[in-house]
Amino acid sequence: MDSAQTGVAARYFDGHSSRAHPVTVSVGDGHAELRGADGAVLRRAALASLRVSERIRRGPRLVTFDDGAYCEITDHAPFDAMLAATGYREGLVSRAQNSWRLALLSLAGIGTFVVLAYFYLLPWTAALVARTIPSSLEARLGEATLKSLDEGLVKPSALPPADQQRIRDNFAALRRPDDPAHDYRILFRQGGPIGPNALALPGGTIVVTDELVRLVGTGAGMMGVLAHEAGHVSQRHGLQQVFQASVVGAMATYLLGDVSALLATVPAAVLSMHYSREHEREADAFAVEVMRDNRLPVGALADALQALEDAHGPKRGGQAADAAGDEEAGFFSTHPLTKERIEAIRGGG
Repeated sequence: MDSAQTGVAARYFDGHSSRAHPVTVSVGDGHAELRGADGAVLRRAALASLRVSERIRRGPRLVTFDDGAYCEITDHAPFDAMLAATGYREGLVSRAQNSWRLALLSLAGIGTFVVLAYFYLLPWTAALVARTIPSSLEARLGEATLKSLDEGLVKPSALPPADQQRIRDNFAALRRPDDPAHDYRILFRQGGPIGPNALALPGGTIVVTDELVRLVGTGAGMMGVLAHEAGHVSQRHGLQQVFQASVVGAMATYLLGDVSALLATVPAAVLSMHYSREHEREADAFAVEVMRDNRLPVGALADALQALEDAHGPKRGGQAADAAGDEEAGFFSTHPLTKERIEAIRGGG
Protein backbone atom coordinates (compact mmCIF):
# COMPACT_ATOMS: atom_id res chain seq x y z
CA MET A 1 0.00 0.00 0.00
CA ASP A 2 1.11 3.62 -0.46
CA SER A 3 0.16 5.45 2.72
CA ALA A 4 1.68 4.81 6.10
CA GLN A 5 -0.48 3.18 8.75
CA THR A 6 -0.74 4.15 12.40
CA GLY A 7 1.82 2.14 14.32
CA VAL A 8 1.02 -0.92 16.39
CA ALA A 9 2.78 -1.40 19.72
CA ALA A 10 5.24 -4.28 19.80
CA ARG A 11 8.36 -5.64 21.52
CA TYR A 12 11.42 -6.01 19.32
CA PHE A 13 14.13 -8.64 19.89
CA ASP A 14 17.22 -7.97 17.79
CA GLY A 15 18.61 -11.51 18.05
CA HIS A 16 21.80 -10.38 19.76
CA SER A 17 20.47 -10.12 23.31
CA SER A 18 17.39 -11.13 25.29
CA ARG A 19 16.44 -7.52 25.87
CA ALA A 20 13.03 -6.45 24.58
CA HIS A 21 12.88 -3.05 22.87
CA PRO A 22 9.49 -1.27 22.92
CA VAL A 23 8.66 -0.22 19.35
CA THR A 24 5.79 0.63 17.07
CA VAL A 25 5.32 -1.21 13.79
CA SER A 26 3.87 0.56 10.78
CA VAL A 27 3.61 -0.28 7.08
CA GLY A 28 3.78 1.84 3.97
CA ASP A 29 5.01 1.72 0.39
CA GLY A 30 5.46 -2.06 0.59
CA HIS A 31 7.74 -1.85 3.63
CA ALA A 32 7.46 -2.28 7.40
CA GLU A 33 9.11 0.20 9.74
CA LEU A 34 10.06 -0.17 13.38
CA ARG A 35 10.32 3.02 15.41
CA GLY A 36 11.69 3.34 18.89
CA ALA A 37 10.21 5.28 21.80
CA ASP A 38 11.88 8.46 20.49
CA GLY A 39 10.32 8.03 17.03
CA ALA A 40 13.58 7.14 15.33
CA VAL A 41 13.46 4.40 12.67
CA LEU A 42 15.21 1.33 14.07
CA ARG A 43 14.61 -0.93 11.13
CA ARG A 44 12.95 -1.02 7.70
CA ALA A 45 12.27 -4.12 5.62
CA ALA A 46 10.24 -5.17 2.59
CA LEU A 47 6.95 -6.82 3.49
CA ALA A 48 7.74 -9.75 1.22
CA SER A 49 10.80 -10.59 3.35
CA LEU A 50 8.84 -10.90 6.61
CA ARG A 51 7.24 -13.99 8.13
CA VAL A 52 4.05 -13.59 10.17
CA SER A 53 3.08 -16.33 12.61
CA GLU A 54 -0.41 -17.81 12.64
CA ARG A 55 -2.96 -16.10 14.81
CA ILE A 56 -3.62 -17.76 18.16
CA ARG A 57 -6.60 -16.52 20.11
CA ARG A 58 -4.68 -15.39 23.20
CA GLY A 59 -1.03 -15.78 22.27
CA PRO A 60 1.25 -13.10 20.81
CA ARG A 61 1.99 -12.98 17.08
CA LEU A 62 5.50 -12.84 15.75
CA VAL A 63 6.81 -10.86 12.81
CA THR A 64 10.21 -12.34 11.94
CA PHE A 65 12.92 -10.70 9.82
CA ASP A 66 15.19 -12.59 7.47
CA ASP A 67 18.12 -12.39 9.93
CA GLY A 68 16.14 -13.96 12.79
CA ALA A 69 15.20 -10.78 14.65
CA TYR A 70 11.51 -10.52 15.44
CA CYS A 71 8.70 -8.45 16.89
CA GLU A 72 6.19 -9.74 19.38
CA ILE A 73 2.72 -8.23 19.05
CA THR A 74 -0.14 -8.74 21.52
CA ASP A 75 -2.52 -6.01 20.36
CA HIS A 76 -4.36 -8.20 17.87
CA ALA A 77 -7.20 -6.04 16.57
CA PRO A 78 -5.12 -3.15 15.12
CA PHE A 79 -2.49 -5.61 13.87
CA ASP A 80 -5.16 -7.64 12.04
CA ALA A 81 -6.43 -4.41 10.47
CA MET A 82 -2.91 -3.53 9.38
CA LEU A 83 -2.41 -6.94 7.80
CA ALA A 84 -5.74 -6.71 5.99
CA ALA A 85 -4.72 -3.34 4.55
CA THR A 86 -1.59 -4.90 3.05
CA GLY A 87 -3.63 -7.66 1.36
CA TYR A 88 -2.33 -10.36 3.70
CA ARG A 89 -4.73 -13.31 4.14
CA GLU A 90 -4.60 -16.03 6.74
CA GLY A 91 -4.31 -19.64 5.60
CA LEU A 92 -7.34 -21.93 5.83
CA VAL A 93 -5.94 -23.87 8.78
CA SER A 94 -5.30 -20.69 10.74
CA ARG A 95 -8.80 -19.37 9.97
CA ALA A 96 -10.31 -22.69 11.00
CA GLN A 97 -8.41 -22.69 14.29
CA ASN A 98 -9.95 -19.34 15.18
CA SER A 99 -13.46 -19.87 13.83
CA TRP A 100 -16.08 -21.73 15.85
CA ARG A 101 -18.12 -22.18 12.69
CA LEU A 102 -15.29 -23.82 10.75
CA ALA A 103 -14.26 -25.83 13.81
CA LEU A 104 -17.79 -27.19 14.20
CA LEU A 105 -18.00 -27.95 10.47
CA SER A 106 -14.69 -29.82 10.75
CA LEU A 107 -15.97 -31.84 13.71
CA ALA A 108 -19.16 -32.63 11.81
CA GLY A 109 -17.09 -33.74 8.82
CA ILE A 110 -14.91 -35.96 10.97
CA GLY A 111 -17.96 -37.45 12.66
CA THR A 112 -19.58 -38.17 9.29
CA PHE A 113 -16.40 -39.81 8.03
CA VAL A 114 -16.12 -41.99 11.15
CA VAL A 115 -19.74 -43.16 10.81
CA LEU A 116 -19.39 -43.91 7.10
CA ALA A 117 -16.04 -45.65 7.69
CA TYR A 118 -17.51 -47.82 10.46
CA PHE A 119 -20.63 -48.89 8.59
CA TYR A 120 -19.25 -49.09 5.03
CA LEU A 121 -15.47 -48.75 4.69
CA LEU A 122 -14.54 -51.04 7.59
CA PRO A 123 -16.81 -53.96 6.53
CA TRP A 124 -15.61 -53.62 2.92
CA THR A 125 -11.97 -53.63 4.04
CA ALA A 126 -12.56 -56.56 6.39
CA ALA A 127 -14.16 -58.58 3.59
CA LEU A 128 -11.25 -57.78 1.28
CA VAL A 129 -8.63 -58.80 3.85
CA ALA A 130 -10.54 -61.97 4.80
CA ARG A 131 -10.60 -63.13 1.19
CA THR A 132 -6.83 -62.77 0.87
CA ILE A 133 -5.89 -64.70 4.03
CA PRO A 134 -4.13 -67.96 3.07
CA SER A 135 -6.01 -71.15 3.92
CA SER A 136 -3.08 -72.36 6.02
CA LEU A 137 -3.28 -69.28 8.24
CA GLU A 138 -7.06 -69.56 8.50
CA ALA A 139 -6.66 -73.18 9.66
CA ARG A 140 -4.15 -72.08 12.34
CA LEU A 141 -6.62 -69.49 13.58
CA GLY A 142 -9.32 -72.17 13.78
CA GLU A 143 -7.06 -74.51 15.77
CA ALA A 144 -6.21 -71.72 18.19
CA THR A 145 -9.91 -70.99 18.68
CA LEU A 146 -10.72 -74.68 19.25
CA LYS A 147 -7.94 -74.93 21.82
CA SER A 148 -9.35 -71.94 23.66
CA LEU A 149 -12.80 -73.51 23.62
CA ASP A 150 -11.54 -76.82 25.01
CA GLU A 151 -9.47 -75.19 27.74
CA GLY A 152 -12.29 -73.40 29.47
CA LEU A 153 -15.69 -73.19 27.85
CA VAL A 154 -16.78 -76.67 26.71
CA LYS A 155 -16.28 -80.26 27.80
CA PRO A 156 -15.88 -83.54 25.88
CA SER A 157 -19.07 -84.71 24.26
CA ALA A 158 -21.27 -87.30 25.96
CA LEU A 159 -23.23 -87.85 22.74
CA PRO A 160 -23.35 -91.53 21.60
CA PRO A 161 -20.67 -92.13 18.94
CA ALA A 162 -23.31 -93.53 16.61
CA ASP A 163 -25.22 -90.24 16.68
CA GLN A 164 -22.02 -88.28 16.08
CA GLN A 165 -21.10 -90.43 13.09
CA ARG A 166 -24.62 -90.25 11.65
CA ILE A 167 -24.45 -86.46 11.64
CA ARG A 168 -20.97 -86.46 10.09
CA ASP A 169 -21.99 -88.93 7.40
CA ASN A 170 -25.17 -87.05 6.54
CA PHE A 171 -23.26 -83.76 6.28
CA ALA A 172 -20.52 -85.33 4.14
CA ALA A 173 -23.18 -86.68 1.78
CA LEU A 174 -24.67 -83.23 1.16
CA ARG A 175 -24.08 -81.65 -2.22
CA ARG A 176 -22.65 -78.22 -1.47
CA PRO A 177 -21.11 -75.42 -3.56
CA ASP A 178 -17.44 -76.05 -4.29
CA ASP A 179 -15.20 -74.74 -1.52
CA PRO A 180 -11.65 -76.04 -2.04
CA ALA A 181 -10.23 -73.57 0.49
CA HIS A 182 -11.85 -75.34 3.46
CA ASP A 183 -11.59 -78.84 4.89
CA TYR A 184 -14.84 -79.29 6.81
CA ARG A 185 -15.03 -81.42 9.94
CA ILE A 186 -17.76 -81.75 12.57
CA LEU A 187 -16.75 -81.92 16.24
CA PHE A 188 -19.02 -82.41 19.24
CA ARG A 189 -18.75 -80.90 22.72
CA GLN A 190 -20.90 -80.40 25.79
CA GLY A 191 -21.86 -76.76 25.50
CA GLY A 192 -22.32 -75.91 29.15
CA PRO A 193 -22.67 -72.11 29.34
CA ILE A 194 -23.15 -71.70 25.58
CA GLY A 195 -26.04 -74.17 25.56
CA PRO A 196 -27.58 -75.38 22.27
CA ASN A 197 -25.13 -73.98 19.75
CA ALA A 198 -23.07 -74.54 16.62
CA LEU A 199 -19.86 -72.58 16.11
CA ALA A 200 -18.16 -72.18 12.73
CA LEU A 201 -14.44 -71.76 13.35
CA PRO A 202 -11.99 -70.33 10.80
CA GLY A 203 -10.72 -73.06 8.50
CA GLY A 204 -13.84 -75.23 8.34
CA THR A 205 -14.27 -76.81 11.78
CA ILE A 206 -17.86 -76.72 13.03
CA VAL A 207 -18.37 -77.37 16.74
CA VAL A 208 -21.81 -78.76 17.60
CA THR A 209 -22.97 -78.97 21.20
CA ASP A 210 -24.72 -81.99 22.68
CA GLU A 211 -27.50 -79.66 23.75
CA LEU A 212 -28.17 -78.67 20.14
CA VAL A 213 -28.37 -82.32 19.04
CA ARG A 214 -30.84 -83.09 21.81
CA LEU A 215 -32.91 -80.08 20.78
CA VAL A 216 -33.09 -80.48 16.99
CA GLY A 217 -32.10 -84.13 16.43
CA THR A 218 -29.85 -85.59 13.75
CA GLY A 219 -32.03 -85.20 10.69
CA ALA A 220 -32.87 -82.47 8.21
CA GLY A 221 -33.02 -79.71 10.83
CA MET A 222 -29.47 -80.44 11.92
CA MET A 223 -28.33 -80.51 8.28
CA GLY A 224 -29.89 -77.07 7.82
CA VAL A 225 -28.02 -75.70 10.83
CA LEU A 226 -24.74 -77.21 9.61
CA ALA A 227 -25.32 -75.83 6.11
CA HIS A 228 -25.90 -72.42 7.68
CA GLU A 229 -22.57 -72.71 9.51
CA ALA A 230 -20.86 -73.88 6.32
CA GLY A 231 -22.18 -70.69 4.69
CA HIS A 232 -20.41 -68.62 7.31
CA VAL A 233 -17.19 -70.57 6.74
CA SER A 234 -17.25 -70.49 2.94
CA GLN A 235 -17.80 -66.74 2.88
CA ARG A 236 -15.32 -66.20 5.74
CA HIS A 237 -17.82 -64.24 7.81
CA GLY A 238 -16.03 -65.15 11.03
CA LEU A 239 -12.74 -63.72 9.80
CA GLN A 240 -14.50 -60.56 8.66
CA GLN A 241 -16.07 -60.07 12.08
CA VAL A 242 -12.73 -60.71 13.80
CA PHE A 243 -10.96 -58.20 11.59
CA GLN A 244 -13.63 -55.60 12.24
CA ALA A 245 -13.30 -56.16 15.99
CA SER A 246 -9.49 -56.03 15.96
CA VAL A 247 -8.79 -53.92 12.89
CA VAL A 248 -5.38 -52.64 14.03
CA GLY A 249 -3.95 -56.08 14.75
CA ALA A 250 -5.54 -57.53 11.63
CA MET A 251 -4.06 -54.87 9.36
CA ALA A 252 -0.63 -55.31 10.99
CA THR A 253 -0.86 -59.03 10.25
CA TYR A 254 -1.91 -58.36 6.67
CA LEU A 255 0.83 -55.80 5.99
CA LEU A 256 3.72 -57.19 8.06
CA GLY A 257 3.01 -60.91 8.00
CA ASP A 258 3.37 -61.26 11.79
CA VAL A 259 0.51 -63.56 12.81
CA SER A 260 1.40 -63.91 16.49
CA ALA A 261 -0.77 -60.98 17.63
CA LEU A 262 -3.72 -62.19 15.58
CA LEU A 263 -3.36 -65.76 16.85
CA ALA A 264 -3.53 -64.42 20.40
CA THR A 265 -6.67 -62.35 19.87
CA VAL A 266 -8.76 -64.43 17.46
CA PRO A 267 -10.08 -67.04 19.93
CA ALA A 268 -11.58 -64.45 22.26
CA ALA A 269 -12.88 -62.45 19.30
CA VAL A 270 -14.56 -65.47 17.71
CA LEU A 271 -16.22 -66.53 20.94
CA SER A 272 -17.55 -63.05 21.67
CA MET A 273 -18.42 -61.92 18.15
CA HIS A 274 -21.87 -61.23 16.79
CA TYR A 275 -22.55 -61.98 13.14
CA SER A 276 -24.07 -59.05 11.33
CA ARG A 277 -27.63 -59.29 10.08
CA GLU A 278 -26.32 -59.25 6.52
CA HIS A 279 -24.02 -62.18 7.23
CA GLU A 280 -26.90 -64.10 8.78
CA ARG A 281 -29.05 -63.51 5.71
CA GLU A 282 -26.22 -64.69 3.44
CA ALA A 283 -25.71 -67.85 5.53
CA ASP A 284 -29.47 -68.48 5.52
CA ALA A 285 -29.54 -68.19 1.73
CA PHE A 286 -26.59 -70.60 1.48
CA ALA A 287 -28.36 -73.13 3.72
CA VAL A 288 -31.63 -72.85 1.81
CA GLU A 289 -29.80 -73.47 -1.47
CA VAL A 290 -28.03 -76.54 -0.04
CA MET A 291 -31.28 -77.98 1.30
CA ARG A 292 -33.09 -77.47 -2.00
CA ASP A 293 -30.22 -79.09 -3.93
CA ASN A 294 -30.41 -82.11 -1.64
CA ARG A 295 -34.23 -82.33 -1.68
CA LEU A 296 -34.43 -81.59 2.05
CA PRO A 297 -37.40 -79.64 3.41
CA VAL A 298 -36.35 -76.03 3.90
CA GLY A 299 -38.94 -75.78 6.64
CA ALA A 300 -36.79 -78.13 8.75
CA LEU A 301 -34.21 -75.36 9.13
CA ALA A 302 -36.90 -72.90 10.16
CA ASP A 303 -38.23 -75.48 12.65
CA ALA A 304 -34.73 -75.91 14.11
CA LEU A 305 -34.29 -72.16 14.50
CA GLN A 306 -37.76 -71.88 16.03
CA ALA A 307 -36.84 -74.60 18.52
CA LEU A 308 -33.78 -72.56 19.47
CA GLU A 309 -35.93 -69.45 19.72
CA ASP A 310 -38.35 -71.24 22.03
CA ALA A 311 -35.57 -72.79 24.12
CA HIS A 312 -34.11 -69.38 24.84
CA GLY A 313 -37.47 -67.64 25.12
CA PRO A 314 -37.51 -67.36 28.95
CA LYS A 315 -34.09 -65.69 28.90
CA ARG A 316 -35.00 -63.41 26.02
CA GLY A 317 -38.54 -62.40 26.88
CA GLY A 318 -40.14 -64.57 24.18
CA GLN A 319 -40.57 -63.81 20.50
CA ALA A 320 -41.30 -60.18 21.24
CA ALA A 321 -37.70 -59.62 22.31
CA ASP A 322 -35.84 -57.06 20.24
CA ALA A 323 -32.38 -57.21 18.72
CA ALA A 324 -30.73 -56.52 22.07
CA GLY A 325 -32.45 -59.56 23.52
CA ASP A 326 -31.13 -61.70 20.68
CA GLU A 327 -27.62 -61.38 22.04
CA GLU A 328 -28.12 -62.57 25.60
CA ALA A 329 -27.42 -66.29 25.64
CA GLY A 330 -26.52 -69.45 23.80
CA PHE A 331 -26.98 -69.63 20.06
CA PHE A 332 -28.16 -66.03 20.02
CA SER A 333 -24.88 -64.68 21.40
CA THR A 334 -23.29 -65.42 18.02
CA HIS A 335 -26.33 -65.78 15.72
CA PRO A 336 -28.79 -62.90 16.08
CA LEU A 337 -32.24 -64.25 15.28
CA THR A 338 -35.54 -62.55 14.62
CA LYS A 339 -38.99 -63.80 13.88
CA GLU A 340 -38.69 -62.19 10.45
CA ARG A 341 -35.67 -64.35 9.57
CA ILE A 342 -37.49 -67.54 10.45
CA GLU A 343 -40.51 -66.45 8.42
CA ALA A 344 -38.25 -65.57 5.48
CA ILE A 345 -36.75 -69.07 5.52
CA ARG A 346 -40.23 -70.63 5.58
CA GLY A 347 -41.21 -68.39 2.69
CA GLY A 348 -38.11 -69.49 0.77
CA GLY A 349 -39.16 -73.10 0.99
